[in-house]
Amino acid sequence: MTDCSVCDDEIEQETPGPQEGYGGESYAPAQTEFQGEVHYFCCSDHKEAFESDPEEYADS
Repeated sequence: MTDCSVCDDEIEQETPGPQEGYGGESYAPAQTEFQGEVHYFCCSDHKEAFESDPEEYADS
């Protein structure tokens, strides 16, 4: 588990295995790398917000 880098909601970092099902509400559908660290997001809108101003969110 990790937190969305924009809204701090708890999310899964990777797609759940087939025994757990797919598309769950807590699956991180978006991610990006910034300064060598992978950041996970609960939605693509938050990924876009992060990428437009990563310094604002990176240390949150």
